[in-house]
Amino acid sequence: MGGFIPWRKVDLQLSSLRSIWISTTRPDGRPHTMPVWFCWDGLHIYFVTGRDTQKAKNIAHQSWTVVHAGDGDDAIILEGCAAIVTNSKEQQRIDAAYREKYVDPHSGAQASIFSADSDLYRVDVARVMTWEYGVIDTRTDWQFSAEAL
Repeated sequence: MGGFIPWRKVDLQLSSLRSIWISTTRPDGRPHTMPVWFCWDGLHIYFVTGRDTQKAKNIAHQSWTVVHAGDGDDAIILEGCAAIVTNSKEQQRIDAAYREKYVDPHSGAQASIFSADSDLYRVDVARVMTWEYGVIDTRTDWQFSAEAL
């Protein structure tokens, strides 16, 4: 792993962003992209979606996802498989992080990953591509082994 852009910079940006874009593939092959709130733990992207959403249907058919953070000039693109998180300790850990991250500034209400008819998903990041200032020459890639995930 390595390149022009230090991993710490990518990690900090993923830790501080409020939203990312999740891209999935419909069963007929058409793409589907939606913004979501998320948590980043350094190796995985976590997000919540309703069981009847297009994202959930797409992931059930094809688990490979592409996640985009940033804009077109300062891009972070993550690829990996998404799966529903069923482990209660992992759910509790992510809910605590989610509650801390997403607080209504007017009421103080905290968002939660736990809601009726929704599931928590984890994207096991296999590859990261990033560049800065819209200059593809700054592109830096990281490949993660299955053991690291």
